[in-house]
Amino acid sequence: MTTTANPAKESLRKEQKEQRKAERRHGKDADLNQALKDTFPASDPVALETPTKPGGRD
Repeated sequence: MTTTANPAKESLRKEQKEQRKAERRHGKDADLNQALKDTFPASDPVALETPTKPGGRD
């Protein structure tokens, strides 16, 4: 019997694995550095985004 993998799940797992690898490589300041890049040009304020779940704890 051949099982087919769900491409969406595989893509998500691959993306999460790459994010974890990047986090280890860039250290704790990776989120801040990305926020600084996302707010270019420098006249924009730094916008560090924190993902939240609806109905989750603050």
